[in-house]
Amino acid sequence: MERLTKWVLPAVLALALAFTGMWGYQQYKMNQQYSRHMDNLYQKSFYELVGSVGSVENGLAKLMASGDRSQHAMLLSQISRQADAAQMDLGQLPISHIALDKTAKFLNQLSDYTYFLNKEVSRGKTIHVKEMENLKQLHDNAAKINSELVRLSTETLKSRTGWGELMRAAKSSFYEASDDIYTKQFVDIQKTGIDYPSLIYDGPFSEALNLQQGGELKGAAVTEQQARDAALKCIGSERVTRIEKSSDGSNGILDTWGFQVWLKDQPEQPVFISISKKGGKVVHVIGQHTAEKEALSIDEAMEKAGQFLEENGYPDMVPTYQQNYEGISTINFAYAQNDVIFYPDLIKVKIALDDGHIYGLEAVNYLLAHKKRDLEEPELTVDQARKLVNPNLHIHSSRLAVIPTEGKRERLCYEFKAKLGEKRFIVYIDANTGEEADILQIIDTENGSLTM
Repeated sequence: MERLTKWVLPAVLALALAFTGMWGYQQYKMNQQYSRHMDNLYQKSFYELVGSVGSVENGLAKLMASGDRSQHAMLLSQISRQADAAQMDLGQLPISHIALDKTAKFLNQLSDYTYFLNKEVSRGKTIHVKEMENLKQLHDNAAKINSELVRLSTETLKSRTGWGELMRAAKSSFYEASDDIYTKQFVDIQKTGIDYPSLIYDGPFSEALNLQQGGELKGAAVTEQQARDAALKCIGSERVTRIEKSSDGSNGILDTWGFQVWLKDQPEQPVFISISKKGGKVVHVIGQHTAEKEALSIDEAMEKAGQFLEENGYPDMVPTYQQNYEGISTINFAYAQNDVIFYPDLIKVKIALDDGHIYGLEAVNYLLAHKKRDLEEPELTVDQARKLVNPNLHIHSSRLAVIPTEGKRERLCYEFKAKLGEKRFIVYIDANTGEEADILQIIDTENGSLTM
């Protein structure tokens, strides 16, 4: 029996060792395959980014040289699509949000502005001198970014530096500042002097008044820990695996604490959240998400987004504008008080239609504009204002609304939603003077409703 034990035990151990070796080898091969897959994915995203930014620069140059309105419409549409594609490719790269911040903001602004101009040109309007100046500034920025990306592409080919190699060498703090060739180059892009012209786009009354007068910014100062707790509450602490401070300063308008948040269900792409240092309000949520399928209706998405705002200190917000893109619904909310809607107090929310989570929020407009307002009784009644609307329009709803003006003031109006045949419009009649302050056409598309 003792002799049998001496033979059996080594045999069992050898067999176990063999199985362990086979399992380890299989894991090694699987890791290799995964690394190759991710390397190819990152390379594809990077080179598509280079191509898209190059196309954007080329399109903007053609736009400034063209004098034909139909050509303008075609080029603006192409530029907007290419800028959207570049944003998606940029979001796929495993680089710190800090290193990509200005580039991402530029591409987002460029896409929105060219989309807005395309709508204007489609209505028969021409591109004015001021708009051409904005386009030239955007072109110059695109040229700077394109030049840096081409240089980075050339350098990586020479050094044969792969994204997979970069990921394998990365530390746990990879999404923070790094000295790898890719991150260094994107940091250099940040330093090229990307300027942002003042643009108006993205739905009705989406431009902030740009005045630091919001009452929300006069609250008590919050500590880093309080801001961290607010960020966790915003995203849902049960979803978080790690949270790290990524910034501590000003974005040029207001001071914020910034955090990178890693999620259980999306471990490779952290979400960036900024919290105002005054009042502890959520200012930005910036995340990437690919929706597998759409499980929520638009009404359900609006309800969940509104509930999210309520839970994070933004009560009495009503949806005013909605667009869908690849399973993500972008909804603009405006503040409502005593049946009056305040369009300057605007918050943009991006909600996924598959899991109902929030992957984008922008509350700068609200924080700059929101304050206690004492509205005086308007000079005109709603019936008097209704008579000033074109009699050919069939009005089906009316309410008081405060809208921003180009002179950075606020104007109390009656908002009339109406139809002319099958076309829908929103007409704004000044509640004191009776002047037609603005008129918007609602265009229904497969992705939602646009206002023009």
